[in-house]
Amino acid sequence: MTNDISALFQKLTIQVREALDPLGYMDGANGAFKTGHVPGIAPLAYLATFYAGLDDNGIQAAEAECDRFIPDLYRALLRHTNGLRLGKLSLHGTTFQSAYTSGPGIGQPISLVYQNVYERPNYIPNGHLGIGAMNGEWHSQGHFYLASTGEVEMYHRDANLLGARWASIEEFLQSEIPRQLSLYDAEGRIKSDVKQLPGDTETWEAIAEAKKGEQARASGLRGKIADMFRR
Repeated sequence: MTNDISALFQKLTIQVREALDPLGYMDGANGAFKTGHVPGIAPLAYLATFYAGLDDNGIQAAEAECDRFIPDLYRALLRHTNGLRLGKLSLHGTTFQSAYTSGPGIGQPISLVYQNVYERPNYIPNGHLGIGAMNGEWHSQGHFYLASTGEVEMYHRDANLLGARWASIEEFLQSEIPRQLSLYDAEGRIKSDVKQLPGDTETWEAIAEAKKGEQARASGLRGKIADMFRR
């Protein structure tokens, strides 16, 4: 099964580089790279970043960081790339020595700690490993979890809503990496007529916007109460 991940990763990496290298790229160390240079967004912005893979010590550091067992299939992916960023998609890794192993200018992934320790809702099953996220159009975001059954599930960041499910990590990668590439035109600009989140997510933007407004009102109320005690 890990051999399947290896072959699939190599295939998808070639697909990403063939699509985005014409916009400009930067190679790092140990297989790390950035590609899809989009200076119109920011001078050093790229649509994709793949990081150096992890060795055994790196895998152990990733498990310690997220305080969870990492299943074999996600371990196999981390051995090729310590997380990645592509368009709206982020797959998470460990920050343990990442900035050094990937080389100058590559940076480091978002840590697995966030969805497994800091931002883990009570309704997420205990056996699920938080592995990444995907941004929607403005306010919405989907969070990805690898279930103990091997399925990948996408939950709304702000609500107990399941928007999409893939039968395996392989199916997820085969679906979402090409789909991310399809969101952008030849100049690296996101197309105006695309659906940015996969699955049953048509209402997710409105839910996220309402949640943001609710948080803003709560923050304002807390500020007013604090002001009362300052007087």
